[in-house]
Amino acid sequence: MVLILDKSAVLDCLDLPRLVEEIGHGMAALSRGEATQPLRTRVFSSKTGGLLASLPCYLSGEELFSAKLGFSHPTLRDADGVRNLTQIIALGDTEGRLLSVMHGTLLGMYRTAACSAVAAKHLSSPDASHLAVIGCGPMGRAEAEVMASIRPLSRITVYDPNLRAAETFRRSVEEKIGIDVKICGSNEEAVHGAQLVSLTTTSHDPVIRRSWLSNNCHVSALGAHRKDQREVDSATMAEAAVFIESKDALLAEAGDYLIPVTEGLYALDHYVAEVGDLVSGRVSSDNWSNRLTVFKSTGVGVQDLMIARHVYDRAREANIGMAVDF
Repeated sequence: MVLILDKSAVLDCLDLPRLVEEIGHGMAALSRGEATQPLRTRVFSSKTGGLLASLPCYLSGEELFSAKLGFSHPTLRDADGVRNLTQIIALGDTEGRLLSVMHGTLLGMYRTAACSAVAAKHLSSPDASHLAVIGCGPMGRAEAEVMASIRPLSRITVYDPNLRAAETFRRSVEEKIGIDVKICGSNEEAVHGAQLVSLTTTSHDPVIRRSWLSNNCHVSALGAHRKDQREVDSATMAEAAVFIESKDALLAEAGDYLIPVTEGLYALDHYVAEVGDLVSGRVSSDNWSNRLTVFKSTGVGVQDLMIARHVYDRAREANIGMAVDF
C-alpha cells in the first residue's frame, strides 16, 4: 500500500524541532559519504518557459530512496504566492516498494528552512533574538517559523518590495508564532542590528551589503541557486566564514559563492566546511558566533529524503493520509 499525502496532511505532520534534528542527521550522513544524490536535473520548454526539475537521493543504512519532481513556470504562482506550482516527493525503499507520494511544494521550503536552522544552531549566538528576513513569500514565512523554534526570537524585521507580500508575512507569522513583525522601508533598515539575517528572494543581484551587517551576524542565503544569481554581495562573502551543504552543489549552482571567485576575491576552497561536519563534530562549533558567518544553501536531495521520511513516519503514527493499492 502506498500512502498518499496532500498539502494539508503533510503540514499536519510537521514537528519543527524534531525536523531540524533529523535534517541535521541527514546532513551529517551526506558529509560522511552515506548519501548518494546526483545534481539537480532541469528540463525546459523553449515554447512556454516551463520547467521540470528532478532531485533523487539514496541514503545508505536507512536503505531509502527519494525523488522530488518540481513543475514550474516563471510567471505563474499559486494562491499562496508559490512559484513552483507543483512539487511531488516520492519515498521508497531499496526492496522495490513505493512507500509514499506526497505534496512537496511547501516541504521543499520547510526542509530548506530546517537546514538553515541547523546551521544557525552551530554558528549563531544561542541568545540571538532579532531575525531579519528579506523576501516575504512562503519561503520567508517558513524560515521565520523554523528559526523561532531554535532561537529565542523577540523581534522580526522584514522587507519586500511587494507590500502585499510583506503584509501577508506579518499576519501569518504573528498568528503562528506570536512574535511582532515590523515591515521596513528598505533592505538596509530591515537588517540593521540583526543577529540573524535570512535571504529568501529570487533576486539576481545582491540584496544586502557588508556595511549594513553587524560583525557577529549570521546570514542564511537561501534564495539563489544559479551561477548567475546571488543575494549576498562579494564583500560579505569574502570576509565571512562560509558554510555549505555540499561542495558539488555549491560549485554547480551557487552564484553567491562563484561570482566573487571570478572577481579574484578568493579561491574555490574559500568555504570552511559543510554543515554536516558541524553536526558530526568533525568541525568545532566554538567561537563562530563571534564572527560574521554565511550559510549558503542550494538545496540537496538528502533534505527531501529526510523530510519525506519525517512526514511519512508521523503520518503513520497519526493514521493520516489515504492508503492506495498501486
